[in-house]
Amino acid sequence: KQWYQRRVAITAGGRISTLARCSIVDYAGNIIYDSYIKPIQPVTDYRTKWSGIKKKHLVNATPFTEARKIIKKHLHEKYIIGHDLRNDFQAVKFSPHPLLIKDTSKCLALRHIAGLSEQKKPSLRTLTGLVFGKSIQTSSHCSVEDARAALMLYKKVEDQWDAATNPYLNDTYWDAVKY
Repeated sequence: KQWYQRRVAITAGGRISTLARCSIVDYAGNIIYDSYIKPIQPVTDYRTKWSGIKKKHLVNATPFTEARKIIKKHLHEKYIIGHDLRNDFQAVKFSPHPLLIKDTSKCLALRHIAGLSEQKKPSLRTLTGLVFGKSIQTSSHCSVEDARAALMLYKKVEDQWDAATNPYLNDTYWDAVKY
């Protein structure tokens, strides 16, 4: 499953972020969950330019505790594909097994294809633009668009990625096993 979310600030100065929208798409890019999420604490900055979230989106939004249960149910023991997922996991208080995480921001093969340095983590917008020549996030961000972009990036290097990160998925591993 591919997962993406948008966050808003809940403290003055915007130092603490919280979940405000979550989108999950399947391997084909079909939306299986997309919901605005009402934070527990009052929002102090909607970060609309980056999040795409406006006050009106959260008026009748799904309460955080309910949304968290739904999101965890969708993601439980599933591969999670996304871009720079650490903050997303923190926002929803979720810790999947590391082998289930496919974070395109950390994929060196994608950086090579894009002609980027291995040292600097590229944004989803930059990586998608360089790898596919496709523009995303041209006005504000859309979590469904971001989810689909990260999924496209993952699919571009899926075979290499799985062979490098999980030897049990690599045919050469099983060829060497003595039965």
